[in-house]
Amino acid sequence: MSETRPELHDQAPEGGDGGEARCYGHPGTTATLRCSRCERPICGRCAIPAAVGQHCPECVAEARKGQRKVRSAMLVTAPVTVGIIAVTVIFFIAQQLLPGLTRSLALFPPAIHSGEWYRLFTPMLLHGGILHIGFNMYALWIFGPSLEEVFGRLRYLAFYVITGFVASATSYAFGPANILGVGASGAIFGVVGVLVVYLYRRRSQQFVASYLRQLWFILAINLVLGLAVPGIDIRAHLGGFAAGLLMGFGFDKPNLATKNGLQLLTTVVVVAIGIALVVWRSATFGA
Repeated sequence: MSETRPELHDQAPEGGDGGEARCYGHPGTTATLRCSRCERPICGRCAIPAAVGQHCPECVAEARKGQRKVRSAMLVTAPVTVGIIAVTVIFFIAQQLLPGLTRSLALFPPAIHSGEWYRLFTPMLLHGGILHIGFNMYALWIFGPSLEEVFGRLRYLAFYVITGFVASATSYAFGPANILGVGASGAIFGVVGVLVVYLYRRRSQQFVASYLRQLWFILAINLVLGLAVPGIDIRAHLGGFAAGLLMGFGFDKPNLATKNGLQLLTTVVVVAIGIALVVWRSATFGA
C-alpha cells in the first residue's frame, strides 16, 4: 500500500540566505538531523532515537497508532482466537480463586469412566500455572489467526474443539488411570496439524517451504520435550496433532466440487475415532 506524505520543504529564517535546513517543528532552529523514516529535517529536541537512526514525533505517533490498530484488528479478523484466549484466561483466574475447580473439570480417567464425559472437553480450559497458560496462549495467538482467516470462524472453532476432544480421548485411552490432566496443548497441536497440511500443499512457494521447515523444527523440539520432561502428556499432543492432520486433509480441498460433503465426512470420522477411543477405554477400564 502506497503512503502519501506531505511535501517537505526546508525553511530558511526570515532574512536568511536559505542555505540551511530548518527543523519542521521549530522553524527558528537549524536542523542538524533528518527523520530516518520520512526524512523531515529535525533538530536535536525533536529527534527520538530509533533502532536505526532517529524519528520525528509525528512518525513515532503514527507508529504507535498503527500498533493500536493491529490490536484492534485482531478483534475483527480473529475474534474466535481472541475469544478462546479470553475464556481460557478467565478460567485460569477462576482456578486461583476456586481451588476445587481444577479437580472438578480436569481430565481424570476414573471420573470419565463413571460418566463424567464433559471432562473430555473442559481440560482445554484449564492450566497448571502461569508458564503453562502463557506458552499455550502465545502459540494460539501466533498460529490461530491465520487459520481463522483461511478457513473461517466456525471451521476454525470446530478444529479447536474437535482436536482438543480427540487429544483428551487419546490421553484417556492410553494414559495411566490416576492422572489429572489440564491444558489446551492438545487442541493447539490440532490447530498446528491443520496448518501443517495447509502449508505442505503450498510448499512450492519458497517462503511457505521455509515457514513449514521452521514449524517442523518447533514440533520436533516439543516432541523431545514431551518425551524428556515429566508431567507433559505427550499422548494428548500426538492425538491432537493427528486429528489436526486428518481435519486439514479433509477441509483443505478448495478445488473439489464435493468439498462440503468431504468436510462433513472428515468431521464425522475424526469425532468417531475419538468416541471409539473413549468407548474402548471405558470397556476395558480396570481390566
